[in-house]
Amino acid sequence: MTDMQRTQIVILGGGGDLSRRKLIPALFDLYLREMLPVDFHIIGLGRSERSNEEYRALIQETVATYVTPKEGKHRTLKDFCDRVTYISGSFDEPATYDALQTELERFDEEQGRANRLFYLAVPPKYYGQIFRDLQGSGVAAEADGCWTHILVEKPFGHDLETAQALDAELAALYREDQIFRIDHYLAKEAVQNILSFRFANTLLKAPWNKDAIESVTITMTETLDVGDRTNFYEGVGALRDVGQNHLLQLLALMAMREPEEFTVEAIRNARAEALRMLVPVEQDTLELSVLRAQYDGYKTHEHIPDTSETETYFELRVEVNLPEWEGVPFYIRSGKALDHSEVSVTVQFKDVATGMFETQSCLSNGNIVKLTISPTQVIEIGLNAKAPGLGFQLETRTLRFMCEKGDIEIKNSYEKVLYDSIIGDQTLFTKTEEVIAAWKFISPIINLWQDLPLHSYKKGSPGPEQTIIQL
Repeated sequence: MTDMQRTQIVILGGGGDLSRRKLIPALFDLYLREMLPVDFHIIGLGRSERSNEEYRALIQETVATYVTPKEGKHRTLKDFCDRVTYISGSFDEPATYDALQTELERFDEEQGRANRLFYLAVPPKYYGQIFRDLQGSGVAAEADGCWTHILVEKPFGHDLETAQALDAELAALYREDQIFRIDHYLAKEAVQNILSFRFANTLLKAPWNKDAIESVTITMTETLDVGDRTNFYEGVGALRDVGQNHLLQLLALMAMREPEEFTVEAIRNARAEALRMLVPVEQDTLELSVLRAQYDGYKTHEHIPDTSETETYFELRVEVNLPEWEGVPFYIRSGKALDHSEVSVTVQFKDVATGMFETQSCLSNGNIVKLTISPTQVIEIGLNAKAPGLGFQLETRTLRFMCEKGDIEIKNSYEKVLYDSIIGDQTLFTKTEEVIAAWKFISPIINLWQDLPLHSYKKGSPGPEQTIIQL
């Protein structure tokens, strides 16, 4: 990618967990693939006191831990590290931004004015301050022929009110084409394949509606408990953590109408429309639409009060107010400390147990399309076929499509996030209308479900005995 413009990448929170586990490995892998600009500069900004040499040593340790060994890696790691510098400072001190500006200008003077990409790998409580200080200090100012992009991790706001306030603040400081709201699940191969499978194949495009589909179930389960994230998790809960963003985005991709054209704006508008059409959960439908639970032992974690009502598991029954989805339930289920880890979308088609094969028991199940996003990325289609043998008996056979196989294998979805943000492609980033529509659906649930019982479940189990999911 030798035609990419020179770019400076600033990671605010450069010594943090996200930077070490995801961002640095992704940037190094892009470097090995020659998918970064020829002239690039990475600046890590963090509160810990480190020299450039100490930060580069941390990067070498990070690469050794998180990057799959590749032939020739030892020949390029030093060159990569030579392009990295570190700045120590607090996010709320003007001196930090003065030091950052000095380092950015040093590179500009040596190489020529470069684009500037700012990645906020910090807790959301710092967002507002950083947005203001980046702009107020002049660090984020755009020069002729160069761009400034701001990358923001989820969660974007704590509820509808805070999301709207944060969005208003962003809009006053930056243009929408400068803001990249990250949902890294949208960058996974299996998720990107939803569009191609739905709209590029008559086999799936024609029956993708209420006439053929019985239900859609979106699942995100983890075997891990909250671990050392208690300070964050207690104030957030499962619904805010993954429901408002990752899982509603998956629902939008499954329910959205076909975009009018293959453009960034058309795709994002289609996702936003689907989210706006979610039927609000009301008080009289609450018990049939919502379930929340907490695993046994959650309150024994450090910093968790005995009175905690924070959910570690939830189920939602969602309807989409579009004619093609009338009466079709979309189930969303997520939880921690469960019996297995999986992120998937299962489309249950209606039974076809009529006609010449109505006595065949397998037809009572209907066809199934399952998109697994984690731990593997695979799309499976269950079809009814004749079982081998002298008689004529039907059985369900599965076609499997491995999304990760190919000449270029992207194991870290942050590679796609970073690459697209550099080339300016916002397709896989959420626009403000999507964020606000999601919060408009989720915030009333959070306000209402305090009246519902908080169920319990054992760690390592499938979840609570109670369920609202009907399959």
